Amino acid sequence: MKDLAYNFWSGKVKLWKSYWLVGEILNAIFLFAIFNIEIYLFQNQNFFNQLPIINFNSFNFISKLLIIFWTIFITVGVWRSAENYKGNLTWIILTLLFLSYRIFSMRLIFFS
Repeated sequence: MKDLAYNFWSGKVKLWKSYWLVGEILNAIFLFAIFNIEIYLFQNQNFFNQLPIINFNSFNFISKLLIIFWTIFITVGVWRSAENYKGNLTWIILTLLFLSYRIFSMRLIFFS
C-alpha cells in the first residue's frame, strides 16, 4: 500500500489509472466518507437542506483540512502522471486544465 501511494505521488502510475481510479472514483468515495463523518461524527445536519449541491462552507475545520490535503495529494499525483504521459498531447492538456480548475475551485471551501 505504501509503495502504491508513493508510485502515485511520484507519477509512476499510468495517466488513465491515476485520473479515473484515484482522481475520480476514489475522490468521490473520499468525499462521501467526509460527508458522512460530518453528519454522524460532528452532528452537522445542515446538509439535508443543501442536497444535491454540497456547500463546503458548512463543513467542520477538520474536514476542510482533510479535503485540502486529499485534493493536493491527488492533484500532484495526477499532474505528475500527466507529465510522464507519452501519448497524445490533447489528453495531457485536458488533464492539466481540469486539475487547474480543481485547485482553483478549492477557494470555495473557505470563501463563497
